[in-house]
Amino acid sequence: MKDNMLFFKWAFSVIGALLGYLKPTVPFALICLAAVVLDCFSAWQLSKRVRKKYPDANDGKFKSKYASRVFSAIVKVYTLIVLAWFIDRIIIPTEAGWYLPNIVAGMFCFVQIWSFLENESSENGAKWARVLQRIMVNKAERHFDVPLNDILASGADSKTKQFN
Repeated sequence: MKDNMLFFKWAFSVIGALLGYLKPTVPFALICLAAVVLDCFSAWQLSKRVRKKYPDANDGKFKSKYASRVFSAIVKVYTLIVLAWFIDRIIIPTEAGWYLPNIVAGMFCFVQIWSFLENESSENGAKWARVLQRIMVNKAERHFDVPLNDILASGADSKTKQFN
């Protein structure tokens, strides 16, 4: 019994030391986590819009396979942030001023914000959404099995109604 307690004491000491050492990476991880949550929320809203417009296309629910992808993305980006922090701290001298964790987190957040804007502009009739759809993909076809022809046809119908 005493040996088990000693093991746990050492294990928690090592975990605490590691967490204390990696403390500078926590703000980057939290910002990336917020970007992922925002993207997931916008994807859920998109699925609700697609469900209203095409009832047979999807059920509008968040699936566990998507949750595993989200968790995997969070683990990967945090691992990459820690690796970048180690490279910045150990391999590249601090005087160089590369700030690799900032770059990694910034690139990841850019991709998540781009995805958020794609989600918000897909199947959205607002003028700003139509402008964004000229440069971004419509995620309804890719993620919800809605044929692009149906999307384009409904877009042409709304333009016709708009001018009549």
